Amino acid sequence: MSASGLPLRLESAESFATVRDFFQRAEFNETRLCRALALEEMSDLGRVQWADAQLDALPTPLRWCLQFFVRGLVQDETESRTVCRDPVFAALHRLGLLQAAKKSTAAVVCPVWLYPADGFVVATDRREAPEGDAFTPPQDIVFPAIYAGTLRFLRLLPEARGGDALDLCGGSGIGALHLARTARTAATADLTERSAFFAEFNARLNGVALQSFCGDLYGPVAGRQFDLITAHPPFVPATGTNMVYRDGGETGEEVTRRTIEELAAHLRPGGTCVILCVARDTQEQALEYRVRDWLGAARDEFDIIFGLEKILTVAEVVDSLRKRGQQIGDEEARELSVRLHSLGTRQFVYGVLFLRRYAERVDQKPFRIGLTQHGRASDFERLLAWRRHAQQPDFAGWLNQARPAFAPRLQLTARHVVQEGELVPGEFIFAIADGLEAALRPDAWVVPLLAQFNGTRSVAEVFASAAAELPPGFQLADFAALVGRMIERGFLCVAFPS
Repeated sequence: MSASGLPLRLESAESFATVRDFFQRAEFNETRLCRALALEEMSDLGRVQWADAQLDALPTPLRWCLQFFVRGLVQDETESRTVCRDPVFAALHRLGLLQAAKKSTAAVVCPVWLYPADGFVVATDRREAPEGDAFTPPQDIVFPAIYAGTLRFLRLLPEARGGDALDLCGGSGIGALHLARTARTAATADLTERSAFFAEFNARLNGVALQSFCGDLYGPVAGRQFDLITAHPPFVPATGTNMVYRDGGETGEEVTRRTIEELAAHLRPGGTCVILCVARDTQEQALEYRVRDWLGAARDEFDIIFGLEKILTVAEVVDSLRKRGQQIGDEEARELSVRLHSLGTRQFVYGVLFLRRYAERVDQKPFRIGLTQHGRASDFERLLAWRRHAQQPDFAGWLNQARPAFAPRLQLTARHVVQEGELVPGEFIFAIADGLEAALRPDAWVVPLLAQFNGTRSVAEVFASAAAELPPGFQLADFAALVGRMIERGFLCVAFPS
């Protein structure tokens, strides 16, 4: 242990560079490991049947890294020295990544969990003692960077485009490491000293310049502003023993709410905030409208999009706490259910909030759209850009002259009904499920018009071609509004000014 009681040490830049070079030469990266273990991504690591894994074909250094750092197996000291060579062995020891085993003579162990993630090598706390002792996780345990939710979060992070980036609730620092690729400056902040230390260690291990702060949300960066702020906050309604990485207050959304309430003081105009979270739709308001209220006096400066991936009832949330080993009994479960209902909870929603701030008033209502497992930051960037373009003074004229085309993954389903003894189309459903998903049920008579969009005909031209057959009172503005909604939801594609 280090003097501070942590398992790792912040040693010289030379020690970190020596270890980093060893990992590169050993091909200790997720591409190599996923191929060797037949994994789609590193979050599938828990499914590996190690007894059946064919590891003998791996190069010796990579196999040793896998056994020692990823699996946490005790390794023979002499063999480890041979694999690493003395300079690397010594550097690993100085950094605390390698230490003498307590139970096995002439053996070594790694006290942390070390693995490739998102192009980096990341250290977090283990989930078990490396030598099989009884294990009690610390309340400030550093959350893994390869759990599915974390990898999901990373895929939803936009590029920082040379701006200043901040990742809150930063844990291991993986979010800030990701942002640092495209940021001028990157910072991570976490409530616990343990996480802030691990984030600093991981930054040095990967040779990435970032600032790691310890403190409550924006506290450590008071007075500073950023172009990109991200967070993957704890979201579990608190019950019994508190776990910092997990618990989010009495409803589970306290950290999310506070992140948004203080956002205006720290996000520059033109900046973006991304939060992957679980929060609530209440009896009075959907989450995205509650978020707008949380922004306070600055609410009219923000465009708000919520990508919804999953809906959970109160009963499902309470039941999930039991299944996740939260050790709550029948009475605690009943009290939690009563608490959540008494606070107006209609349902819980899991997904990502994208908030874009502007220097002027935003005349757009908060927007909710379906999010799939394939969702990426680029899906929301396109949607935000479209909504921004729709606010321009000349938008109506531009849309009339736009030449949309159907999105590649669009599906049109016709439901037929019997009329006068014949099957005729009774309902049409446009649906798309790419990064974002949506469905639309237009009136049957408008479908032939929409079918004419192939990228060569303008909205005005399509409308004019069928004007005589349209219902009375249906104007070009009505048709253009429908086309605009279809573009917004991703059914139609069109080039528009950035």
